[in-house]
Amino acid sequence: MIADSQISAIIKQWSLKEKIGQLFILAFPGKDAEQARNMIAEYNLGGCYLSQDNATTFAEAHQLNKGLEGILHQHQRLPLLLGVDQEGAWGVLVGESSTGPGNLALGVADSVKNTEQMYHIFGDEMRYAGFNCILGPCCDVNFNLASPIIDTRSFGDQVHKVSAHAAGAVRGLHQGNIIACAKHFPGHGDTQGDTHRDIPQVNKSYDELKANDLAPFQAAINAGVDVVMTSHILYPKLDAQHPATLSPSILQQVLRHDMGFDGIIISDSMNMGAIVHHYHPVEAAIKAMQAGITMIMLSEEHYDHSHAYLDKQLAMIHGLVEAVESGELAESIIEQALRRVVRLKLEKLMPMALYQEADFSQGSLVAKQAAQGGVTWIRGGINGQEQPLYVINATPASSYSNLINPRGIGPNQAQSAYSHFINALKHTQLNWQETSLEQLSEQAKQGYIVLVTENHPLPGEDFEQQAAQQLVQQCSRDFDNLVVVALRSPYDLCQYPDLKHYLCAHSARPESATAAAQVLANEVTAAQGCAVSLVR
Repeated sequence: MIADSQISAIIKQWSLKEKIGQLFILAFPGKDAEQARNMIAEYNLGGCYLSQDNATTFAEAHQLNKGLEGILHQHQRLPLLLGVDQEGAWGVLVGESSTGPGNLALGVADSVKNTEQMYHIFGDEMRYAGFNCILGPCCDVNFNLASPIIDTRSFGDQVHKVSAHAAGAVRGLHQGNIIACAKHFPGHGDTQGDTHRDIPQVNKSYDELKANDLAPFQAAINAGVDVVMTSHILYPKLDAQHPATLSPSILQQVLRHDMGFDGIIISDSMNMGAIVHHYHPVEAAIKAMQAGITMIMLSEEHYDHSHAYLDKQLAMIHGLVEAVESGELAESIIEQALRRVVRLKLEKLMPMALYQEADFSQGSLVAKQAAQGGVTWIRGGINGQEQPLYVINATPASSYSNLINPRGIGPNQAQSAYSHFINALKHTQLNWQETSLEQLSEQAKQGYIVLVTENHPLPGEDFEQQAAQQLVQQCSRDFDNLVVVALRSPYDLCQYPDLKHYLCAHSARPESATAAAQVLANEVTAAQGCAVSLVR
């Protein structure tokens, strides 16, 4: 246990600008640590949000993070909190790291042990990369099937299962000796909107929230989660005026007092549409600190990839300095937040061992098993070896135009799920051929028409699915021998009342596409469990 006097001695050395800088988690474009030198040297930056834009390989991550360490050492700074969205359906170093199938597939398999193992691997691999904080797990429950941003990032739509897996994920991260972060408090699962764009609203009473959305967060807190990330969502029955990030009643009364969380509260990015479309940046930062935020994150929305973005971030720090100097923001709020941040760094970041080799073969094995456990026949079921299969990609090429986000946020999957599915089919004994609706022949009536759909949860934008959904609807009316292989969540099944056969991988990750092909070929048995009760 670090003595209070030791924490006080460190804080006492800092100027007001350095104290406030320690409470910011900022981002920078590109792969050069020198981009962050001024933020560290002059402003005593507290942390960085790092994405696929900053490093695409482990080698690049090593170079980046060792560069940051060198700058910290030169200026005698505490370690940075280095947070990454390694949460399964979203990921970093994608292509080299083990993302697994994502939370929804883990929830469908419903093995908390598998979830612990997957998140343990996340921790080991990200520490090997030099990161020290995983911004996960998502503790959101899929109550709204039309949510554009949570979807496969959630463990499911059943509160008790999401709670169990959220706690298991936290335990797994701690087994991997890395900082865990529960998000997006008090829950982003019952919204139809995306806070990257605007402020969604959830009209639930406190009692309803406690029984539903808050339960997985309580489970994560009980499991010892280190950090909670807030959401920019309005809960008018808790606070009619402020979204959660800016709400004293939600952060101090609900999260701190009622739920007993005493760790670090960080905001979701304050550059998201929900904030910037309604508040001046400095006003929002002041309100967030007054509400009870410990660290302010201005991270992911560096749309312009320019040096001006860094200037905008630093202007926020100056704005808080001026607010303290003018008396608008009490310095005691800054001091209280600093004590929590410094304690976390002394007790958990400084002793953390980085760059230790990770067992990637084990990561691949666990990811493969988890993906197979997430593939289920939600409707019907066929033996793909009995008759020929005619495989069609329901997703037009134009839908893939935004699959890779230029800011490095999101799934970061360079190839379509469909391409991985086709590649896996080539390694089966199935009698199949790839075709299109226009090329279907009379022979297709003697086999099965296999339509493959997919979806990817993207930040602030949508993976276009309308054409694919229209094709499924048309074919479900026209063909009795139609099979849909869904490399996505199952929630679009509500639109296909006539569909007889629906095989769902609950994921668009490569291992899930492979597992779906193997189930279709009867090489792997479809899972029996299901974490989604809202679709049948």
